[in-house]
Amino acid sequence: MFRQKVEFSMNFYLANQDWIHESDLDSAIFNSNSTIYEVVRLISGIPLFLEDHFLRLGNSFRIKRLEFDLDFLQFKANITELARRNQVLDGNIKFAYSEHNHIPMYIYGFIPHSYPDSEDYTQGVKTDLLWAERENPNAKIIQHHIREEANQLIKKNELYEVLLVDRNGMITEGSRSNVFFVKGDVFYTAPVFQVLVGITRQKVVDCLKELNYPLIEQAVKVSEINQFDAVFLTGTSPKILPVKSIGDLMFDTRLSIVKKLIEHYDKLITQYILNQKSTETSA
Repeated sequence: MFRQKVEFSMNFYLANQDWIHESDLDSAIFNSNSTIYEVVRLISGIPLFLEDHFLRLGNSFRIKRLEFDLDFLQFKANITELARRNQVLDGNIKFAYSEHNHIPMYIYGFIPHSYPDSEDYTQGVKTDLLWAERENPNAKIIQHHIREEANQLIKKNELYEVLLVDRNGMITEGSRSNVFFVKGDVFYTAPVFQVLVGITRQKVVDCLKELNYPLIEQAVKVSEINQFDAVFLTGTSPKILPVKSIGDLMFDTRLSIVKKLIEHYDKLITQYILNQKSTETSA
């Protein structure tokens, strides 16, 4: 399925304290291997699960032993103003922190996004395996070598995503997502110390508890993936997205417990947005 990336013809950025147009931005500063970043999804003008993104951002700073002096209310206000200036209600916003000539630099801006369509959610998406490991997996830091390898494999084989495999032959996560496996009524996903803990992953774990579905936090061996009934990805853009194949191996994309989980998660998003709009109205 071809997915059209959505880009923005008018794009203003907040760089430190200055509002600038993208034509005046030196984006290379914010794309180094030491750049810390977060990507937040904006839905109907509401930055989804922003509190959780902010907490993870602080954790990334601590892992890199950097001072984290951002204020949440200002962080939220900057995102709100970014959306207003760009007249955008739905999209992906990237916050990035880097250093240029030993000077701390940060930026807020919209980035191109590509969301799965309805057919992807019903029929699932194609994936494959990539033998690669992240450094400091708990910190959301740009790692170009993995991104480049992943992008090449995705383009070559017309995939939606590639799943990373560590030196022990264990599937840890996707190149830009987390991954869950399902066997019977039991869900499996790699433990937090092995992966970048996605915000959607956290919410899915909460949903599984609310639905009383058993979860085992354990990475799956490549040699054992044929024992599982279903696989799905979680992430900011895909939300919960069924996988129809890993390489040549096919999976069930219509498993009832996965469909129920997707419905539960979508309700969580709807309730969060309603609560945020209610708070803004009463403020």
